[in-house]
Amino acid sequence: MQEAHYYHSLNILLESDYRKLAKLKSRFATWQGAWDALSEKERKGRDPENDWRELERSGIRLIFQESHEYPSLLQEIHDPPFGLYALGTFPSSSDYILAIVGTRKATPEGKELAKRFAAACAKENFVIVSGLALGIDAAAHTGCLDAEGTTLAVLGNGLDSFYPNSNERLARRILEARGALISEYPPGSPPLPYHFLERNRIVAGLAKGVLVIEAPERSGSLVTARLALEENRDVFVIPGPVTHPNFKGSHELIRSGATLVTRPEDILEAFGIESEQKNTNEADLENDVEKIIFRALKAFSKPATVDKIIELTELSTSDANRALTFLTLKNIVKETVEGYTL
Repeated sequence: MQEAHYYHSLNILLESDYRKLAKLKSRFATWQGAWDALSEKERKGRDPENDWRELERSGIRLIFQESHEYPSLLQEIHDPPFGLYALGTFPSSSDYILAIVGTRKATPEGKELAKRFAAACAKENFVIVSGLALGIDAAAHTGCLDAEGTTLAVLGNGLDSFYPNSNERLARRILEARGALISEYPPGSPPLPYHFLERNRIVAGLAKGVLVIEAPERSGSLVTARLALEENRDVFVIPGPVTHPNFKGSHELIRSGATLVTRPEDILEAFGIESEQKNTNEADLENDVEKIIFRALKAFSKPATVDKIIELTELSTSDANRALTFLTLKNIVKETVEGYTL
């Protein structure tokens, strides 16, 4: 049997307790040595060959730390997982990977930004990684998929179930698009609260950079961002209203040295990538309100104030302002002292 077989059975027995696994590896040097040292009682009737056959039947792969498939960036962190369970297609080590994280209780604007940043980066061949949670995570995965990109979801439970259940369709869509679901927990592992804190180091460790969208105080996404900073990875933050609780942690990250960004091009430029998305056509716009404003500015052919745009389009003030904010963030519309222009 291979070392991965013994590790898999030990991981099940020890319920993926990283400290206990690390102590065994340090003491016995090999996973087989650690397994052989267990008494029959301690093995609880488990058999590595049987456990491995069951894993193979499930279609779940174990990417062992010594495997060439194991992500090189993840190998660099302080406590890399000894193995990763995976469903789907794992990206190559040469791919740019960007993590996008944020609160589960995201605003509609936050989720829209997550989709748009993910889509823009996916179009420049970034792989997007997130945690398949509600809110920002799900929006980031969706935006990437809508742009026909590749996305990875790092789960806090075994890959034989999806959490939350409402994201099962999204998980299957990730797999259909040649993305991957990954976890350090074996099949059958429940989504325990501390699992999500542990998986944050994997999200941070896989990526060259982390984008934070809406992180309240004491948010799990702050943990991901701080772990990324500790590993000398780039951390980008989209700012928001100073009075909104969803941005309290975000603004603290900016004060701590994270890079403030307002458009996807800011991230691309940080990695030395020139966007190929030069010309915007009406078909590239997300909704009817944006298209109406785009047409009006194109026809007006000079800078227009918000009041002038409302007059030209007959849109409500709130709809016009919201659309202009997103069009500006996407660098489709520019704001000058004279007004907005293409």
